Amino acid sequence: MNWFYWGSLALAIAITLQWTDRRRWLTGHFFLLAGISFALAAYRKVSDQASPLWQFMIVGLKVAAYGLMPLIVLVVAISFIRYSYRLIRKEGWQLHYSLLAIVGMLMVGMLGLSVLNGVYWHITWLWQLLGLAILLTAYFAFSFLAYLVACVTTRWGRHIPVTDIIVLGAGLMPDGRPTRTLSYRLKTAAKLYRKQRAKDHHEVTIVVSGGQGADEVMPESTAMRQYLVDLGIPRDVIQEENQSTSTVENLKFSHALIVKRQPLYRAAMVTSDYHVLRANIFARQLGLPIYGTGSRTPWYYLPFAMFREYLALILRFRWSNLGLVLALSLYYLAALVKII
Repeated sequence: MNWFYWGSLALAIAITLQWTDRRRWLTGHFFLLAGISFALAAYRKVSDQASPLWQFMIVGLKVAAYGLMPLIVLVVAISFIRYSYRLIRKEGWQLHYSLLAIVGMLMVGMLGLSVLNGVYWHITWLWQLLGLAILLTAYFAFSFLAYLVACVTTRWGRHIPVTDIIVLGAGLMPDGRPTRTLSYRLKTAAKLYRKQRAKDHHEVTIVVSGGQGADEVMPESTAMRQYLVDLGIPRDVIQEENQSTSTVENLKFSHALIVKRQPLYRAAMVTSDYHVLRANIFARQLGLPIYGTGSRTPWYYLPFAMFREYLALILRFRWSNLGLVLALSLYYLAALVKII
């Protein structure tokens, strides 16, 4: 197989997707495919031209990599479990905080079954089942890495002046103050507003978007507006959207407010850095001229937040992911039948 050819093709597709609209998860998949293909092409070229000593060293590195892989999986699994435990201790019990721990325990379970089957049971069908599990795990690991790549590529592009800044809500404290995550978004929006005013010398409107949750004392937009005023932003440039309860509604309702006074607009959407990709995807699917910019996230919350975003994307594109999982499973089963 000519890996350089396939890497070049994947790179061309990735650049085309990026150039036409950077708000895609698929772009990350093709950039990652290109990187893997070029790495394999380089490896094949080096190994083919290597001296006997280098070939011996390459074989040694392969053996070491295969030997270390179970240990790496175990370390990652334990890290997932420890992280979920610490997050629950810091933030309180929530079922979704245990997602990484569940994944970690599944990884430990796969390793345990492999060891038991290799040492004691020697059950053929269990090896085959574990092989399928490893294949599907590799698929989801690849798509997660593609998500990480797309989180970067979705921010690449020419930055042009905006007419509006949309700030997405992120919950309130019991006393009505913005949460830490929301305060970071508002500070980023204030900084972006001042930058736009100083650089482009035109008026910019800030739309704070967020309704009132069942456990909140006021609409998020009201608390967000007051926070921005306290940061020195003029009250009259802030517009409230106080009906939304999700990211899609944030975008739809904010768009409806903006087009009433400015049909042709271009907006920057301020959200947390881990959320930019998914919010950008929603904006593209809705056909809105809105592009995301990210604010910082508390370090202890970031791994969970990124994993949750990844799961949300899996669910968003559930039919395509289900189709690929079924295709991989059928291919694996067909290969088994051919071997048998």
